[in-house]
Amino acid sequence: MKKKRRNKKLSKMFIQYSWIFGIAGALFLLAYFTYPDKKNALEYIEKRMNDIQMQRDILTDKEKQLEKLATDKEWEEVDNDNNK
Repeated sequence: MKKKRRNKKLSKMFIQYSWIFGIAGALFLLAYFTYPDKKNALEYIEKRMNDIQMQRDILTDKEKQLEKLATDKEWEEVDNDNNK
């Protein structure tokens, strides 16, 4: 009698762990196949750099000066924060 109960508990536990490992395995496979590889990441970075370069080429001289001033001001704030 006790063996039957024990076998039922073990079989329920086995089924539960099977579900857990099955779902975890499926999630792992999904993440593995959808995670971008280094080639895609490099292509994205190159494309983004080209877009930024095109945007800078379009800027007028006044806009370029304003961008430089804003960048310099941001770096000064970072330097001041680091010096404290």
